[in-house]
Amino acid sequence: MKSWRMTSLAATAAVALLLSGCGGTGGGDGGGSGGGKGELLVWVDNTRMPAARQYEKAHPDVRMRLVTIPPDAGYVPTKISLANRTRSGWPDVVFLANPAEAATLASARFGYAAPLDGLVPKSVRDGFTPGSLDTCTFGGKTYCLRNDIAPTVLWYDAKLMRRYGYPVPKTWAEYRRTGLKAASEHPGTIVGAINGKYGAGVYFGGSGCPTRDTLSLTEVHIDLGRPDCTRVADLLQPLVRAKAVTTVAPIDPGFAKFGKDGRILMLPAPAWFGDFMFAPAFKVPKGRIAAAPMPTWPGERRSYAGQVGGGAFLVSSHAGGRTNQAAALVQWMTTDVNLQAQQPTYPAFAAAAKKWGEAKSKDPYYASDPMPALSAAANSLRPGFGAVRFEADWQSSFNDTFVKAADSGGNLLDSLRSWQSKLKAAAETAGYTVG
Repeated sequence: MKSWRMTSLAATAAVALLLSGCGGTGGGDGGGSGGGKGELLVWVDNTRMPAARQYEKAHPDVRMRLVTIPPDAGYVPTKISLANRTRSGWPDVVFLANPAEAATLASARFGYAAPLDGLVPKSVRDGFTPGSLDTCTFGGKTYCLRNDIAPTVLWYDAKLMRRYGYPVPKTWAEYRRTGLKAASEHPGTIVGAINGKYGAGVYFGGSGCPTRDTLSLTEVHIDLGRPDCTRVADLLQPLVRAKAVTTVAPIDPGFAKFGKDGRILMLPAPAWFGDFMFAPAFKVPKGRIAAAPMPTWPGERRSYAGQVGGGAFLVSSHAGGRTNQAAALVQWMTTDVNLQAQQPTYPAFAAAAKKWGEAKSKDPYYASDPMPALSAAANSLRPGFGAVRFEADWQSSFNDTFVKAADSGGNLLDSLRSWQSKLKAAAETAGYTVG
């Protein structure tokens, strides 16, 4: 749980800076951007740096200064808060490893993110996977372009499923029955994990529970009493009691033991788990892991995916005369098909995702082609799940209420009232009106 506390502290520091009167004015001549040297100042992480250098080499007429930044939560908002105070040093382009921070950077008090609707053609924006730009959209304006997305799928161990004689569940009712049967017949086997965003985003986000439905930059809808929320608690209660679902976070080193011991039967999780968790972290051997669409809820004919991860690019409102150059770079970084096809995670741009999937379909690590499930999930993102300025508190409050109840053998349905209260307080502290 320590990592969530650290994240929350970083975000709290950023919000404190934001509320201390350090808001930017927006627009302007951009004299303070790029250190006033007339360069296109670009902040990206290590993964995006080679692509940025490629663009720089192909555009010698564009003076650029590339800076590597860490992917740490709260880093970008904190640094741009300081730039707001000194009125200099704003990056013209910035990559967010946590796209929820777009809600902070686009806020009126911050005044950093520039709307892209007039800078990136609608025909280009329409090429992104449906729903993928919702995270970037506030009040009908698009403030960022998604680099990659992280739709959730039902990952499962095909070898174990065959050995135990279990069919891959298509509904959440079947998922629960399979989980309880596995817990009884094969003690220690797990079918899911609930901790922080890996519980709140996967299960509640995928169900459509309004824990953070963004109505605008100043309004958010939170209502954990809805059936979309209570059905998740009802689903998980018996699985938690049977220890078929763990509260250990998948990114916690302790979770790896489940994989090493061959005890991960199923795991609803984001698309990037296929490459970055099962083999390197969980040590699941080649030829065992497969993907299926998320199970469906009663009364719904289609599967919906939650979201856990992904990245986004923003253009500064302070870029001035470099605004068009900044927008051109962001558009290229997110939509160039050949570039995006080589990136490690699921591209947000639909044409790039299709090409990216060609190699993924042939990857010998998987027990079967994962792309049908991944593509279906990418095109079935549950609406409503938005970028909010209380992201860290959204995660930590979930652990302090729902996960705490799971660990103590408490009533998960009752814990939703406590989570509701904490979410409302966190949203109001971040400057939202809660409806």
